[in-house]
Amino acid sequence: MGKTKTRLEMARLEYREALEAARARPTPEAWARLLTAGKELSAVTEPRSTRSGRRSRKNTVPTIQDLEDSPQQRPEMELEME
Repeated sequence: MGKTKTRLEMARLEYREALEAARARPTPEAWARLLTAGKELSAVTEPRSTRSGRRSRKNTVPTIQDLEDSPQQRPEMELEME
């Protein structure tokens, strides 16, 4: 666990430094560095299960069977005809 903690601390430090640099001098390079540091920090702080790859991702798109099994109730629209 020490290696992970060190990586997290390094990512936080890099992000803080990049943020300060972007605030002090907002150049495209500074913003690119901040973006890279933010992505690294996100990668370090995400739970392991969500980073393990495609196999562990749950299918969030409903299948046709799911849609047919549980029909959504739609409010009836009243049309006034004159």
